[in-house]
Amino acid sequence: MKFLGLRVEDHDSNICYTDGKKVKYLSTERYFGIKHHGFNNTWQWEDILNDWGVRVDELDAICIVSDQVNFDKGELYREIDLGTTCRAFAVDHHWAHVLSQWPVGPIPYTNYVFDGYGNDEKSHSLFLGNKLEVSHTLKRNGSIGIEMAKVGATLGLKDVTPDGLDLAGKVMGLAAYGLVDYDYIKFLRQFPISQIKKIWNYDQWTRKWDGDFDINWLRTVHEYTAELLANYVGPGDDLVGMTGGVAQNCVFNGAIVRSGQPINTIPHANDCGLSLGAVEFLRQHFHEEEFDDTGFPFWQSDEGTEEVNDDTIAIAAEELAAGNIIAWYQGHGEIGPRALGHRSILCNPRLKNMKDALNHNVKHREHFRPFGAAVLREDAYKHFDVHPEASVPWMNVSVECHDPGLASVTHIDKSTRIQTVEGNDCFAKLLRAYKELTGDSVLLNTSLNIGGSPIAAKHWEAKEIFSKKGVDFLFIGNDVLHK
Repeated sequence: MKFLGLRVEDHDSNICYTDGKKVKYLSTERYFGIKHHGFNNTWQWEDILNDWGVRVDELDAICIVSDQVNFDKGELYREIDLGTTCRAFAVDHHWAHVLSQWPVGPIPYTNYVFDGYGNDEKSHSLFLGNKLEVSHTLKRNGSIGIEMAKVGATLGLKDVTPDGLDLAGKVMGLAAYGLVDYDYIKFLRQFPISQIKKIWNYDQWTRKWDGDFDINWLRTVHEYTAELLANYVGPGDDLVGMTGGVAQNCVFNGAIVRSGQPINTIPHANDCGLSLGAVEFLRQHFHEEEFDDTGFPFWQSDEGTEEVNDDTIAIAAEELAAGNIIAWYQGHGEIGPRALGHRSILCNPRLKNMKDALNHNVKHREHFRPFGAAVLREDAYKHFDVHPEASVPWMNVSVECHDPGLASVTHIDKSTRIQTVEGNDCFAKLLRAYKELTGDSVLLNTSLNIGGSPIAAKHWEAKEIFSKKGVDFLFIGNDVLHK
């Protein structure tokens, strides 16, 4: 059967089509070059289908995810009328997050969703199987994502959207610059996970000087929230799902993992994965066979490249070893907000002051924001506090760095957001070639974009970044540009 999944909202729209086996996916911000782009209607996506050669009248079913739909208590989906010849459904926002896990393996029985908000302003949902057991709302309980965004707005941090969609991530990075007040954490322990508003209430903080914002409060409540989540989600032995926008917080994920609780993290935990959940709902509803996950997570329907050859990979490794910054545009782009080796800016993390140089000259973003590290899976334990067999493939878990030479990927709190790489993809080959030259496989890996813009999805966008920013080499497939 031919299914179409749509995230229809005023931000972070995405579309997923399947003919029953193969999957096509697109985040519309990559298509239009507008960060957090959104369709707030049910017809503009037809242009994308036309590009794909898909006709609406050939579809067997459509499923949308829209926060404008109000569901009854316990209702996870309903059939709706979109004016199409095929059947159409709306699925609950949080349930779509859960279902979006299918590309990484079986969906766990227990699933935690923490979001800004979804349908009916739900900010948290706990599912056991296909039943909603616990739900919190924005008005009654508060939202971790919204409270963090409010802090960012108070501090005047820049954001390209009126809703502050990037502020929570920036606040996550900023929090590490404060100090933890353990007496205040004792005070906060009276508040459970259902009282997020009270936990993030700055008025309770008495250590204020001259009316200035006290970053120690931010560090303290951020650390307590991480502790609270770790205790709420685990510890236990069974794998649980962790999705929603808050599941992109690598500090929170790191705290849960350190507690001993295994969590199913995915690269598209935020709203960019909702259309994947929508088509999975249709697959289950119509009892179809499982989809083909070949090539995941490099599923963006953007402008691709020829397969990069070993000679080009060797040149890239040599330039990295020589201390150059390279832009790496290969194959198709990643699903999710993090660069995972196909749309990356890469450099040697052992170079002095590289973090400041990248933030100022290349990314044009706040100085306090950290960078992540990519490393071959078998080498990760040599540099970071992880088990020798640990797999952290999506760059959404923070761990302690115990290699003092990796200053450019080590945050002020000694943590690093890591991506372990394995297999025979072009990025794994590049890391191996770099290791042969330098002795280790750690690279600073950040997304191929500049502040306020989405990750490059077209060759000309990568060339524009290369031409105007402090990047030394650009690799698009086997084409190499240098200054």
